[in-house]
Amino acid sequence: MRKIDTSKAHYVGLDQRIAPRSDVYCRLPFVLPDGRQEMCTCVNISADGLLMRFERGLEPGDLVVYRMPIIGRVAAKVIWSLGGKAGVQFEKSIAAEDYLPMIRAMGARGDVN
Repeated sequence: MRKIDTSKAHYVGLDQRIAPRSDVYCRLPFVLPDGRQEMCTCVNISADGLLMRFERGLEPGDLVVYRMPIIGRVAAKVIWSLGGKAGVQFEKSIAAEDYLPMIRAMGARGDVN
């Protein structure tokens, strides 16, 4: 897995992502940096991160922990947050053998091979 220096802008192609994402629409429980548990909506996901909707907002650099279907707890760092949406990068990539079952359980749309 390639790590990104999140202290400065990073651009990979036009959509600025390391890996392509799978579209999903899934409610996920997660823990905020202060320990409170909340729910967010995951809009899309890759093995390296996800896009979530969370109206109360988060700050870049915040650490959160998700409870994902199939694989359990996954820690992530908020990379950006704007207008009720946030992009996060997982601390550790999701293993290839776990990714497909996880996104299917999350209701992935379209082709998932």
